Amino acid sequence: MGILRGFLRKGNFAALRFQSRPAGSFVGQEIHGFIVKRVEDIPELFIKSTVLSHIKTGADYIHLARDDSNNVFSIGFRTIPTDSTGVPHILEHTVLCGSQKYPVRDPFFKMLNRSLSTFMNAMTGPDFTMYPFSTQNDKDFRNLMSVYLDAVFNPKLEKLDFLQEGWRLEPENLEDPNSKWIIKGVVFNEMKGVYADPQSNLSQKIMNTLLPSHTYATVYGGDPLKIPSLTWEQLKNFHRQFYHPSNAKFISYGNIPFENHLKFLDEEYLSKYDKIDRAAVVPLEPKWTTSRRIEVESRNDPMAPEKDKQTTVAVSFSLNDASDPLESTILQIISQLLIDGPNSPFYKSLLEPNIGIGYTPVTGYDAHSRNAMFTIGLQGVKTEDSEKVIEVIRTTFEDAAKNGFPTERIEAVLHKIELSIKHQRSNFGLGLAMGLTPPWNHEGDPLEFLKVNERLSRFRNQIKENPNFLQEKN
Repeated sequence: MGILRGFLRKGNFAALRFQSRPAGSFVGQEIHGFIVKRVEDIPELFIKSTVLSHIKTGADYIHLARDDSNNVFSIGFRTIPTDSTGVPHILEHTVLCGSQKYPVRDPFFKMLNRSLSTFMNAMTGPDFTMYPFSTQNDKDFRNLMSVYLDAVFNPKLEKLDFLQEGWRLEPENLEDPNSKWIIKGVVFNEMKGVYADPQSNLSQKIMNTLLPSHTYATVYGGDPLKIPSLTWEQLKNFHRQFYHPSNAKFISYGNIPFENHLKFLDEEYLSKYDKIDRAAVVPLEPKWTTSRRIEVESRNDPMAPEKDKQTTVAVSFSLNDASDPLESTILQIISQLLIDGPNSPFYKSLLEPNIGIGYTPVTGYDAHSRNAMFTIGLQGVKTEDSEKVIEVIRTTFEDAAKNGFPTERIEAVLHKIELSIKHQRSNFGLGLAMGLTPPWNHEGDPLEFLKVNERLSRFRNQIKENPNFLQEKN
């Protein structure tokens, strides 16, 4: 459990054959309270997809049928915090502390020892919360599905669990009630650790500053200075507001027929709810008329190899609507061309001169938020070299915009993407669920994000028609 800072990447196992869809599955068909909206093949991923909507509540559901025994199920909710108390993060922890059907203490952690799962966890993102699991056993899949669904829809949310997972006051020495009182809590301590890490702190400040007009101005994981202002009642209200089937998106993947998933989901949970208005999508950030600058203070690293090189310099940009699959792909390609490998412009201008010790961890294209972001930064810099780094970044962008990229480098990046499709490891389905959740949460078309070959073909055509296409992107 925790805040989401990255997604699973591609891996390495060979092509698989198609798994057939349930007989008679067609657009408009009703299946256990759901109606089929779309049925499409994704040949490059060996997937047959079915998109459904729950008739009574409007809950969205996607099944990705594939001949893969490592089956995946994920529940996602759009969760929009309005402050930095960490309420979505604390709620993510607290719902897993017991439910109506499973009123034992921490059923989630008890399942870790009893389940055959290959993955169990929960994650909080900037404007979504997701609960994914994977397993190769059909019975285990059903058990985990039951535990997860009851946790999110029927949690106990007891005050003791809130005090344990969120925050509480207790004596520093439990055997001495007269000792100093301190704040403790699982999420509180976790976020103290995040804030103690300079690079994590920088990542949070970049999002807060670059996208300040809505929810991204908050600390979705929780600011340790703000967490103690969250109340138990506020936690329960947040659950009532966002953890409703009308605000839910379900993903299943693998070779287990999904009809039984729908039957269980409808009969046990969704049919007991009425439709409500879904939480509003986070709006796009208004464009600025001028750049902005911030300075973030952090403690020095006593283990740093060079004591006088502890400054980090980063330049970030608010980019496209992350729900646009083609634009996201193009910007991801540009990001790789700019920073990946010893022949990339920023490798040559920032790393080779040894101005710093390496890229910042946040360097690259990030599409978790509604506005995607691109950051280029260098860590391990002398404070007096900060302006030099900013100037190098500016001139490197200008040179890339003027001269473009060699054709062979563009093809190398495209080839790398194509290879990543063919070489897939055992947690491939889990990576799909995690990768689809952010754009789908922003009402992007999830199936379009799966059609990698189609987007690469369109990109190649654009380059063929206009060799200066990348230079002219603005």
